[in-house]
Amino acid sequence: MPNNASTDTVEFPLDLPVAQLQTIQLGRLQAGDQDEAQRLLDASRKDGVFYLNLAVAQAEILPVLDSIYELSEGLFDLPLEDKCLYDVDKLGNMKCNGYKPVGRNFGGLEGKRDGFETYVIPKNGILSLDNQLDFPRPPLIDQYMSTLRQFTNFVNTTSQTIFDTLSHSLELPETGNLKLFHRQSAPSPDIIRLLKYQSQPAEQRGVPHAAHTDMGTLTFLFTRQPGLQIQNPGEEVWRWVLPREGHAIVNLGDGLSLLTNGYLQSCVHRVGPLPDRAMPTRYSFAYMVRPENQTVMAAPPTECIPARDPDATVLTAQEWLEKKYSVLRLDARPDDLVWMMTGQQGR
Repeated sequence: MPNNASTDTVEFPLDLPVAQLQTIQLGRLQAGDQDEAQRLLDASRKDGVFYLNLAVAQAEILPVLDSIYELSEGLFDLPLEDKCLYDVDKLGNMKCNGYKPVGRNFGGLEGKRDGFETYVIPKNGILSLDNQLDFPRPPLIDQYMSTLRQFTNFVNTTSQTIFDTLSHSLELPETGNLKLFHRQSAPSPDIIRLLKYQSQPAEQRGVPHAAHTDMGTLTFLFTRQPGLQIQNPGEEVWRWVLPREGHAIVNLGDGLSLLTNGYLQSCVHRVGPLPDRAMPTRYSFAYMVRPENQTVMAAPPTECIPARDPDATVLTAQEWLEKKYSVLRLDARPDDLVWMMTGQQGR
């Protein structure tokens, strides 16, 4: 476990705004509880993010999470030249595999760059899909492949429960059920993303991960340290999302908003330091669920879902990911492309 991964040593200031999120019980969703289904829909509409209580799977998943923290620390401790052998921009395949060093993306630190490094591991490689069994990777990853497979299977099974529940709440036809576009056995650009935020002195006061929405459908985030903030539509205040043991923080991405013609809410978020404090080294990791590449990013209208703008361009999932990725590497953020990062307009 990373040395700084516990919230026990962090005293969170009582005067900071904290996000009051819904807590969804995974066990109740699995049992088909209609009240829980309504809470899930409400959270997906209002905040675009919720806590998912994993108590029903605690014995299965908690050791897996601990093991992924160990992998993350080991990977980021490798020499920089070793990590750069697996540069995510040089390995291709839609940036679904490899290492990103600090400062490559647009961000909120001095010089408008980011303050974190990432290592991305592809679902297709973990599950041997699309002939990607031999995807390039450091030998350390092979030592944790069983763990990564368990994690991938768990998130995909859990995602299917969430997609099926939402689809029924939204009265989607069975042919439009969201789970059909996110099949575990089908190749997709799903990834496990390991993140390490670099420490900052208190006087730097930067935001190492700029405000953005995720490009996929669901993100399952795990962290033991504060830093995540969300911003609700129409608000300027940033609210802190505190880690909870035994819970995932699940946020909706642009993909799920696009697949419901804007009815469901993608979540604008960022990572920053506590006020007047140095930013400690911070670890987190996420499983990012994304639609299969050929998925058409639109939905038929229902009693809940509005008809889409007939003049709007409809993209496939692959086209959407490529379009959003193109903005991440820009040195500046043109006004007409801000919506691509925050998902709030222009769809």
